[in-house]
Amino acid sequence: MNYKSIALLMVMAIAALISCTSGSDKDVERLTRLEKQIDASDAHPEQAKLTELLQEYENYVNEHPADSLAPNYLYKAITLSMSMNEGEKAIALSDRMINEYSKSNRMPEVIFLKGFVYENFLSNYAQALKCYQDFIKMFPEHELTDDAEAAIANLGKSPDEMVREFERKAAEAGK
Repeated sequence: MNYKSIALLMVMAIAALISCTSGSDKDVERLTRLEKQIDASDAHPEQAKLTELLQEYENYVNEHPADSLAPNYLYKAITLSMSMNEGEKAIALSDRMINEYSKSNRMPEVIFLKGFVYENFLSNYAQALKCYQDFIKMFPEHELTDDAEAAIANLGKSPDEMVREFERKAAEAGK
């Protein structure tokens, strides 16, 4: 192989790296700009902007699955879909996170939130119970473990039932 061939290969490799990096950087810039627009809006951002941001998070993960930012954007998509009251979407994104980014430092929160979505958005108490139990088993020392245990204890109870139970326990403790 001559020097011209080697030089040409090096130029092509550098160009490929630059084009990949700049594409990813442009996507990050677009996401950051959208996030700032939503943050700058009043307490009720436009639904269309939220939908656009959710789609952009998913696009980023689809286009850059190996990027170190992909799990972070997928986590943001999960929490955004919850804030948009899209429980089924949040579950699908949580499952994707669990399957594709199981080593993410966000995994405890993802499993806990999956239980929360099943419980509070979809009223699927059997699945919520399973998620909470999995969370406790996998992360017994996590700061959300007490919350998972409390969620299990109150699973399916109405707020009125929880208040009555609290009052009953307080009265028993006062005796």
